Amino acid sequence: MPSRIERVRVRVRPSIGDRDLDAALVVRTDYGHEPIWRAIVTELTQPWGEDDEREALVHIVDDPAWSDATVEEIRAAAQAGDRTVFLVDSTAIRHSHFAMLAVDLDTTEETIPGRGTFRLEPAAVQEVHMQRFIDNVSFTGYIDQAARDPDNIVWSPY
Repeated sequence: MPSRIERVRVRVRPSIGDRDLDAALVVRTDYGHEPIWRAIVTELTQPWGEDDEREALVHIVDDPAWSDATVEEIRAAAQAGDRTVFLVDSTAIRHSHFAMLAVDLDTTEETIPGRGTFRLEPAAVQEVHMQRFIDNVSFTGYIDQAARDPDNIVWSPY
């Protein structure tokens, strides 16, 4: 009979990898519906800003080893210095506007327990990442912004 240790299977996730912290971190956790995934990637990599003058900087983790990863697993794998990670989960894949999950990684900001996430459209990822990176808008500010929207989504201002 196998020992208790042998019976417990711990899923070890791979490293997210070294990357430029200027790039928004996007992790794919749903591996169904490949055409929808490609549409999301297309939206994530579009130029952005008032006149589309800014290049999209995105670090995309597209590795099936992250399939069905939990928010806690993503938080554990993120680099020091990351403030927000964006997940393409099953809700984003099914949502008509691909509402991705933004996850707060900033341990210096006090968020209300259970309120460390909000949904946003892919076109808003660059703006949210930049505003969080420069500490211009708090994560709680985005949670409140999403709460004011009838669909509970943060939309791109452009």
